[in-house]
Amino acid sequence: MKKSLTILLAVCLCLPMAAQMHRYSLGFIVSYQDGRQSSPPNGGEMKGGFVDTIDIEFDRHRILLPVEIEGKKYRFLFDTGATQGVVFTNHRVPYIKEVGNVVSFDINNQKDTVRVVQLPAFRLSSLLIDGYLAIVGRSGAVSRGYDGIIGFDLINKGLCCKIDAENHRMILTDRKKFFAQEEGYEVKYKLSGFVPYVWVSPFMRHMDRALFDTGFSHLYTMSRESFQQHVYKSRQVAAQVEGRAVGQRTIGMHGVERADTVYFLALDRLKWDDFSLRDYHTVTSEGGSTIGAELLDYGSIIINPFKKRILFQPHSKTDELIVGNQQFQMSIVPMNGRPAIGLIREESGAYRSGLRQGDIILKVNGRDIPNLSVFQQLHFEKGNIYIYTVRHRDGTVADVRVKKE
Repeated sequence: MKKSLTILLAVCLCLPMAAQMHRYSLGFIVSYQDGRQSSPPNGGEMKGGFVDTIDIEFDRHRILLPVEIEGKKYRFLFDTGATQGVVFTNHRVPYIKEVGNVVSFDINNQKDTVRVVQLPAFRLSSLLIDGYLAIVGRSGAVSRGYDGIIGFDLINKGLCCKIDAENHRMILTDRKKFFAQEEGYEVKYKLSGFVPYVWVSPFMRHMDRALFDTGFSHLYTMSRESFQQHVYKSRQVAAQVEGRAVGQRTIGMHGVERADTVYFLALDRLKWDDFSLRDYHTVTSEGGSTIGAELLDYGSIIINPFKKRILFQPHSKTDELIVGNQQFQMSIVPMNGRPAIGLIREESGAYRSGLRQGDIILKVNGRDIPNLSVFQQLHFEKGNIYIYTVRHRDGTVADVRVKKE
């Protein structure tokens, strides 16, 4: 079986020249429970070294790590699309000191200047991590269900990683050759903004550069710019378009993507190396192309920072599988502090019922919905009918009966 896969970014930090600005650093220390430090990124392999198996949660396509700080337990998202750690303005994670500012770009290429802080030493299973830096992100825009983020700097530090979501475990090791005998489909990745990018093939004879971002919950989203470049080159690309609409879907750390044309794609196959995911429905986005954590539904991954390669090990014994997922129907985004219809597919039942892009959601089944976080806490069951009270763009208020598809 061959080997191949690749990656992209959710929080990319640029490095300005101003003296007060923080610069990317791998100066934190990772040590095992017996006090042995991990090997440096470009150093020789430490004799012995360590291997640590960490119990993880895989919840809604999110890899959640158990972190202990000053005797208290937290849940941190493992996000390969984040350059470094993240904590949030209204969360309870403590920090030791502020070390500067940085200009950060989110998945939508929107930027903002944010603070950088140093966290207290914390435990991740049997590992002690000391001197770890994190940016302070805006909080409250999205209901997260976790306290902070550990970024790809953990891997860039010189740790090989295997994520086995099926068995709810992550293996971290400083031994360069620990996974050398593992088989699968492997691709090289290239760091850009200190996060990994790979090349995948969404169309026959077409390649697309994508970020492997475990902070992104879907399998694959294609950059609109990249799609437009491909569609003019081949009729077979245009044949895989099953609709379009104007709207916005992706919520980044600094805001929602701009409203623009979104293409609904029915891909014959999404391929890296010799492995294919067939019959996959997805949409384009304003930001870059992204491969996300849904990939872990179909297999495990191994990241090797020394060779800059990612190995995908499918659960199936064949070189392809059929996804057969439903096309994206509707997105809810924050708009002036309230939840709103950001994007809606005209072929969807919600559109036929009367919902439109830009509608502000006031109530669901009579319950007030003051913000996006409250909406995200609702549980919708397929086949049930829900009454959305919305304010249309013209200011009128209406009740719309929507059957969950």
